[in-house]
Amino acid sequence: MNRAKALFLELLSAALWERLAIPQLFDRVESNLWQQVCELAIEQKVVALIYDGIMTLPSELLPEKKILFKLHLQTESIEKANNRINNVLKKLSEEYEKLGCPFVLLKGQANASFYPNPVHRTTGDIDAFLYINGDYQKANDWARSKGLVMDAENIHHQSFKYEGVLIENHKWASFFGIRKYDKLLKYKVNEISANNSFLKIYIDGVEVQVLPHEFNAFFIFQHIFHHFIHLGIGIRQLCDWVLFLDRNSSLIAKDYFLRLVNEFDLLYAMQIFASVAVKYIGANPAIFPFEIDTNDENVDMVMDDIFSGGSFGYAIFQDKRFRSSLHRKWYSFMYTNKRLRKIHKIAPSHTANLPLIKVMTNIKLLFK
Repeated sequence: MNRAKALFLELLSAALWERLAIPQLFDRVESNLWQQVCELAIEQKVVALIYDGIMTLPSELLPEKKILFKLHLQTESIEKANNRINNVLKKLSEEYEKLGCPFVLLKGQANASFYPNPVHRTTGDIDAFLYINGDYQKANDWARSKGLVMDAENIHHQSFKYEGVLIENHKWASFFGIRKYDKLLKYKVNEISANNSFLKIYIDGVEVQVLPHEFNAFFIFQHIFHHFIHLGIGIRQLCDWVLFLDRNSSLIAKDYFLRLVNEFDLLYAMQIFASVAVKYIGANPAIFPFEIDTNDENVDMVMDDIFSGGSFGYAIFQDKRFRSSLHRKWYSFMYTNKRLRKIHKIAPSHTANLPLIKVMTNIKLLFK
């Protein structure tokens, strides 16, 4: 690992765990090296966190003023984006309440609430899981009635922009594309819904429903793992999961959680990602209800993949020109097939038929 990546990880770790960055590591860091650290922060969507980490350094070790000022401005922009998305969440909650469409907030701003400074998590979209039959269509009809442009429907959600923020209405919480796991996932979510086991949290004064602790810990991981096996993930996605566990591990029923993870054949994959978090971003091994092995050969492989792929693996599309959306999909398909050679051992039951799953998913979308 080169020095820029090592410094990046040290600053990120300092920010996540609210400690001082180790000053000795930052002796004689030249401007071009600081620039590399900043580029990594942008690629991985953790600019504000890297800024937080830098600000724990002694003044004589800080980067030059123009770099620091740029980071400061980028951090302010992230703070404003968080305030904006929280305001939109409030408005959307009010609108859906008028419709009689309760929803569960998935990921996103719910994850931000577990960060040391919630407004320093780079924002994404608002994922609203409409778990009552008919409400998904009702919410989409509301968006159309407002003149909002609806994106093409995905397998499990449809999205639109509302006051500049991307909203994803979910008819399913998530999906695998594998019948066995999709059936099990639907059963688990329906059970939670039938028992009204959703939890309530407050985000900037807005009460929202979220998944129960054990299932949320599983769901957040399932989401990042789904992206990982297709294109890749960024370190922000890993931070989301790790911070959730750090804040909630004492509330999670270990036996139930492990049974849930094993039912979906994801324990080894989860152990690998947890070990990455322990080895590279300083997570406490005690927050994970299973063994950690930082010497497993797949740990370094996953960390290297995170660095090479950027946020959600989208770095693979940089500087690429595509003749059409079909050409882009073909490139994505071939890239996924190629990466299977190095990742298939992590969860073989999820990757064995992945090329076929991608083809079938795209065929289904053609007929929507």
